Amino acid sequence: MTGVLSGIVVSMLAASPTIDAWWAACPDAADGFAAVVQGREARAAGVGVVEAVRDGEVEVAHCFYENATPRQARVRVRGLTKVLVAEGQRVTRGQRLGTGKAVVATVDDAPLSTLVNGRDALVVPRAERVLVVVDVAGHRAVRFERGVEVASWDVGQGQATGAKAWRGDLKTPHGLYFVVQKSTGPFGGPWGLYYGGVWVKVNYPNAFDAARGVDAGVVTEAQAEEIARAWAKRQPTPQKTKLGGGIGFHGWVEPWDGADGGYELSWGCVVLHPDEAKAFYDATPVGTPVVFLQPDGG
Repeated sequence: MTGVLSGIVVSMLAASPTIDAWWAACPDAADGFAAVVQGREARAAGVGVVEAVRDGEVEVAHCFYENATPRQARVRVRGLTKVLVAEGQRVTRGQRLGTGKAVVATVDDAPLSTLVNGRDALVVPRAERVLVVVDVAGHRAVRFERGVEVASWDVGQGQATGAKAWRGDLKTPHGLYFVVQKSTGPFGGPWGLYYGGVWVKVNYPNAFDAARGVDAGVVTEAQAEEIARAWAKRQPTPQKTKLGGGIGFHGWVEPWDGADGGYELSWGCVVLHPDEAKAFYDATPVGTPVVFLQPDGG
C-alpha cells in the first residue's frame, strides 16, 4: 500500500523497532569532542549532561553516533576548587565546568585521549536536513528531515545476509555513508534494466571499513587514509580495493513482492519497488547521510 506525503510517494509500513531503538539510544548526540583541560579551567569535552557534582568533581555523560553505532561515554573532572555547573544541566562543547589548580580528567578511568582522538567532528543525525536510515533485516528505509520521520519505503537487500565485508560477497553494508552520485540513466550492459531507471550511490567503503581492511591485510595504510579523507568530506571513496564498492539504491526490473521471502535481490545494494524508486531518488539529494543498520553490526 502506498500514499503521498508532500509530493513523495511512500509505503505505509509498520514501525521499525530497530530504527526506533537507534534513535532512542542517543537523543542529544555530541557533534564532536575536544580536551576539557585548558590551563586552570575545565571545559566540557562535548555536548552532554552533568550526572554528578561532588567534592570538587564533575561527571558528564555523553552520547554520540559513531559509524552506525550509538555510544556512551563519561568524563570525570577532579580537583576543582569552584564548580560552575549543576546536576542535570546540559552542557555544550567548550562550556566551562569549573576552575582549580589541579584539574584531572578521565574517561571511564581511561585517558581522555581515548574519547577525543579521531572524534573532533561527528554526524548528529537529528541535525541533518535529510537523513536516510535503513533497517536492512526489517526491509525498511526511512527518510528524516531534521530528526522528523517524513517518509518510508519497503526495500530489498543483497542476496547474502550479514554486513558487507569484501568485494563480491553479495551483502549490504553496515555503517554510515553519504550519497555521492545520482543518475536516471540510461543504464547499459546486460544488467542495465535492473537499475529500474534510478541509481543513488553511496560512498562505501568508509573509514571504518578501511580500518577493518588494514587489520585483515587487504588494504594498505595509505589506501585507508585516502578512503577516510574522502568519506569524511562526503566524497566518493576508492572503489577498487578488496573491500568492494558500487553500493547504493536502485529500482528493479519488474515489480517484486517480499511477502514470500523475496527480499534478497541484489549484489549488495538496497532495492526499491519500481513504482517508488523515482520518488526516493527525488527525495534524496547528494550529500545525504545514509545509515545501514544490520543486526549486531552484521
